[in-house]
Amino acid sequence: MPIKDRSKREVDRRLSRLRDEYGTFPVDEKTVTNDPEFFEHGRDLVKDGWIGDAGAWVTDDSNRVLLIRHSGSTDQWGTPGGGHEPEETMEETALREVREETGIDCTITDVFWARRKTVVLETDPDQRFYMLTVQFEADSEGGEISISDEEVVEARWFSESPGNVADFLEGRVQTWNSRSDQ
Repeated sequence: MPIKDRSKREVDRRLSRLRDEYGTFPVDEKTVTNDPEFFEHGRDLVKDGWIGDAGAWVTDDSNRVLLIRHSGSTDQWGTPGGGHEPEETMEETALREVREETGIDCTITDVFWARRKTVVLETDPDQRFYMLTVQFEADSEGGEISISDEEVVEARWFSESPGNVADFLEGRVQTWNSRSDQ
């Protein structure tokens, strides 16, 4: 089966399972065009079982949220998360990435957002593959922040929004702020 059909089927299967488990959540659709070298790298990852990435909006008992800044985007705060490993569920990816990037263990409680991305080869738009990004909600199990990932510049608990968050988090921050005000 061609990689575009196989990856589309796998993304759809995973989204269906997540909806069965957590109910409805918003799914963005995005198409990006890659140069041949970058496209080939992504296609090789997909052939090896990679499907995308996952992260988590982690809150603690005080309704603080755990956010990080990556070395590639030091002016924005985002959720801890990263690349899927073959054979992992998206939940397992998010839990592993939160622990690797912050040292915090957590429990997944919901999905608040996902993106299905179509990656197209710029020199041949018929060649494509699909990937999935999932952002979960999670409850912290306690512990101290410990950064061991060299890509993470900073990790902190916030009682209120730092203001400069990744675009996909803006709606989630507004919801969180309204709960904090109560």
